Amino acid sequence: MKYFAFIVIYLLFADSLIAKAQLDSKDKLPKISYTEMLEEHDSLVFYIKQISPVIYYNQEVRGIDFDKQSRQLKRQIKPKTSMGEYLQIIKKTLNAAQDGHTSQVNSTLLDIVKKYWMPAKLVSFDSASTANMYEYIKYLKEAYYAKPELNLIYTSGEYYNLLGFSYKGKNYPSGMRLLSCNGKNIHNFVKRLTALVSPLRWDRAKNRVYDENFYWPAEIYKNGVLKLDFIDKNKNRYQLTIGKQDTVTFLTRKNNEYGYFSQTDTVVTHYFDKTGVFYAKIPAMREELGDTIKLRLIAAFQHKKIKAIVIDIRGNGGGSDNTYSKFLSKLVQDTLKKKVVVARNFSPYIQAHYHINRDSILQNPTYTFDPGIPKLKSQDMYYIKQNFNFVVPDSVTLPFDGKIYVLQDKFIYSSASNLSSLAKNSEQLISIGETPDLLSGLQASTLMVMLPFSKFIFRVEPQIDLTDIKKVDDIFQNHVEYPVQYTFEALYLRATTKENVFGKDFLQKHDPMFAKVLELEQQK
Repeated sequence: MKYFAFIVIYLLFADSLIAKAQLDSKDKLPKISYTEMLEEHDSLVFYIKQISPVIYYNQEVRGIDFDKQSRQLKRQIKPKTSMGEYLQIIKKTLNAAQDGHTSQVNSTLLDIVKKYWMPAKLVSFDSASTANMYEYIKYLKEAYYAKPELNLIYTSGEYYNLLGFSYKGKNYPSGMRLLSCNGKNIHNFVKRLTALVSPLRWDRAKNRVYDENFYWPAEIYKNGVLKLDFIDKNKNRYQLTIGKQDTVTFLTRKNNEYGYFSQTDTVVTHYFDKTGVFYAKIPAMREELGDTIKLRLIAAFQHKKIKAIVIDIRGNGGGSDNTYSKFLSKLVQDTLKKKVVVARNFSPYIQAHYHINRDSILQNPTYTFDPGIPKLKSQDMYYIKQNFNFVVPDSVTLPFDGKIYVLQDKFIYSSASNLSSLAKNSEQLISIGETPDLLSGLQASTLMVMLPFSKFIFRVEPQIDLTDIKKVDDIFQNHVEYPVQYTFEALYLRATTKENVFGKDFLQKHDPMFAKVLELEQQK
């Protein structure tokens, strides 16, 4: 009995320690007044509306009303609103913009800004003024997100738990389909999370948003718990009621991640003797990795007969477009180019930032107010039209006239997504795999802004890509020439196998996208 009492007291004490740590974290936050909070929130909304063309696309095409949501969030600021509560309102307002490039900065990006952007005078604030933001980042990481990790996947329009798990003595099998959350149909529940989760992905086949990590925001845990209803393949029902500080125990070891930057190795290359395929996996668009592939290609061509090349960008979250140019310039027969049309808001802030006005646009041959294509109606914009050469063949190229296959999954973004788009416009390049389900296209450097009182730092994307569109829906930009979607079984195998999923054996025996390459080569 004494032992039981000790456990109860210990657990209560542990809970109090967690609560005390959260209170201590809140107490360390810089404080601003109620009036300053209201003024700052107005500034935040002003900057987003002035800079972001994406919010107008979201409103016209996806029915996401940023104005309405930002007004609702401002009403949550009260005279007794704590600094922690205010920071979460700021984060939710940024989320409501529903753009992957419009967000608070994280510590990694803030370090980069201090190291590179400040010396180049690309931001209007100095290093000393960034101290508050590091505290905000730490606080939001602890306070905004709940602890559970359920390893959900979304495939064929539904959510499933990838791995079986146990929780509070009950086992839940792998492959259960998620039916509801907090008593609401799961798809209806997720579509209401535009201020809590950003960016929500967009399943265009089903015409609905989704997010595999929708359960991360702590705010959706009512009275500290979340209720999820599942059904397995035998029609058995399971209810999971989990606390926001709880974890589950997975019944199978997960050996491989599936997501952005999930490959921890550097470049992986193979040569397949029977088919003459040279394969290169590039985990991120870092220029030194592009140089590595170029050198390995040159070495391979000295000793091998290469009939086809595979560039695997699955999980590649982007970086520099110069990365793929490094090696593709040795392979392509023609310049990879697009007649690019991008749009930016013609707002006072953008005019001042880019040093433009109506006269300068009318006098510039690449700028126009009339792009001659469908355009958004809800905002005055100007357009930049130019032929953009992404990859120009080197003066000395490798002896290659075969196909270059680009393998992609839904976890590509930014410059990796640009490579996929180039494949669509090239006879020599062929894209295979999944669409990213996020707004894509040619982006500009995000504009970095610091709020005046709190010194909260965020970024906003100033550009949207209208290249090759026939209607405003096409601004979504994501296309793949040969769609290949992972089945649940394929994803389970990739997650649990002890084999290298980018190794030669796994690619040849179990990879549906690589199998499509071999099929197309055989047909050729």
